[in-house]
Amino acid sequence: MKIGNFFFVFFFILLSLACVLFTVSSQKVLASGHAVAQGPAIKLAAPPDRVWVREEKVFLSGVLTGINVSTVTVKGVRTGAKKGILSVDGGAFGTMLSLKKGVNTIEITAGPVKERIRVCYIPAGSNKRPPRGFRHFYVHAKQTPLIGCRECHRYRKGIFKFKRMIPAVSNCTSSSCHSNTQARQAHVHGPVGAGICISCHNPHGSFNRYQLERKGKELCLVCHQAKRAWYKEPVIHSPVKEDCIDCHDPHQSPKRFQLKGTGRSISSLCFNCHDKTIFTRKHQHGPVAAGDCVACHNPHASTNEKLLIAPMADGQLCFQCHSDRRESFNRKYVHDPVRDDCGNCHDPHSSNFRYQLLDSQPRLCKSCHEDLNPEVFKDIATARYEHPPAAKGECTACHEPHASNYRPLLANSMEKLCFSCHEDLGDHVMESRFRHGPVKTGDCTACHKPHGSQFVKLLVRYYPTQFYAAYSPDKYDLCFGCHNKNIAKTKYTTTLTNFRDGKFNLHYFHVHRKKGRTCTACHAPHASNQYKHIRSEVPFGGWSYPIVFTKRKTGGTCVVGCHAPKTYDRVHPRLNLPGG
Repeated sequence: MKIGNFFFVFFFILLSLACVLFTVSSQKVLASGHAVAQGPAIKLAAPPDRVWVREEKVFLSGVLTGINVSTVTVKGVRTGAKKGILSVDGGAFGTMLSLKKGVNTIEITAGPVKERIRVCYIPAGSNKRPPRGFRHFYVHAKQTPLIGCRECHRYRKGIFKFKRMIPAVSNCTSSSCHSNTQARQAHVHGPVGAGICISCHNPHGSFNRYQLERKGKELCLVCHQAKRAWYKEPVIHSPVKEDCIDCHDPHQSPKRFQLKGTGRSISSLCFNCHDKTIFTRKHQHGPVAAGDCVACHNPHASTNEKLLIAPMADGQLCFQCHSDRRESFNRKYVHDPVRDDCGNCHDPHSSNFRYQLLDSQPRLCKSCHEDLNPEVFKDIATARYEHPPAAKGECTACHEPHASNYRPLLANSMEKLCFSCHEDLGDHVMESRFRHGPVKTGDCTACHKPHGSQFVKLLVRYYPTQFYAAYSPDKYDLCFGCHNKNIAKTKYTTTLTNFRDGKFNLHYFHVHRKKGRTCTACHAPHASNQYKHIRSEVPFGGWSYPIVFTKRKTGGTCVVGCHAPKTYDRVHPRLNLPGG
């Protein structure tokens, strides 16, 4: 034998020995927790009283306490001993019984002490019901006489010590009985590898199927005692509550931890219970695609809902892997769902939408924001003039979905964000000396609606698009949202404006005409290199006429293609206007 194999077998023998040290001898019947019973008695290991079995052959075994005799007599059933007289060895005795169908009343006599038991034999396939109060006792299907008590029980100074057991190597996996391939796969349960079947199976019989020593999880916890801590957690996986073998093969498996499953990944095990369809949509979370369910879930128990390895709140679970994104979530303004649970927007397993979103981008955002910001979705739905990103449902073209340093979760400052698409306008503004107030503060929404509008150029209020327009207050609704509307209504003034010749208001003069000029005839709405945002040129038809404005201490001069050079003066009128 190779040294490596020797240590492997030796290790599992030690492991199994540690397991059986916790096992009460003869499966709780012989020792009953005491080395010596009080008074003379016959203690039976198997079969117990008032049981029913499926096997005709049952091995009777027991121990005498407080009785010093050399033989025991068994009556009421055929035995493997002549006249039913059994030899006593170290206080123990045993023989094979041949049961008749129905109830067998068996009497065991040792000196002055008698013990009577009733065992009902109901052959396999029979539909006969056992007597009331009789429990099913499972024995080996091919029952043979046990090798000898000394194989499993300690023998000292002429008597057996049943409190502890010897981890005897069994011959269960012979070619004539159980398959001899029980320990050939990649991952073998320790007792199986060491051939110590009695660590889990009671050779005498048990009230548990497969002659298991204990029921459900308690069988496993005899050795795996540290795992008892799982059962104190608030969330326990359903199979763990009942029986470990729903997930683990008790003997061997190609998978680590003797996991059951037909594929290479852990998920092949999970899909035995969980619906596979929710994991196989078009866009899959990385761990799901790899079949690594335990990347996010504890398979046994957890302090977190859904057996998660960390809480979902504040992204604690997701940051276990996505730590590179943590800094971007710590910005000044955080999207409320992000603080609460990433699962509010993302399916943690798979989705038909990119990034495992629960729905398409516009519908997902709308599911919350239609109630939170109804005016936004009204603008989008009723817009005569659409903003392309909003019309296409590309919310993240302008908004960060997780966190931002700008309200309302904008991907950048409003000015830089808008100019990232409107590049020519951005260049013009950056190259200009004088900027319109909202442009200077970076507030594009002072004049424009970002989602959609009833007015051209996404303006928040009406503004005429033509160069000439007869004066009407509603035509200047946009500008008069900030500027003093009296500047266009008052013909004579000394306070409303400095653009006057004497007292004659030159704004009034330009506006109140049959072919009145609109504000943008002379003023650039965003920025200019000339004082008072006077534009550098005026578009007119297919032409573009230059404007040169010179500001003076008490007035100014305008040289423009649409009329001869004009000079105005507030102190010394120059234009000969009536009342100036």
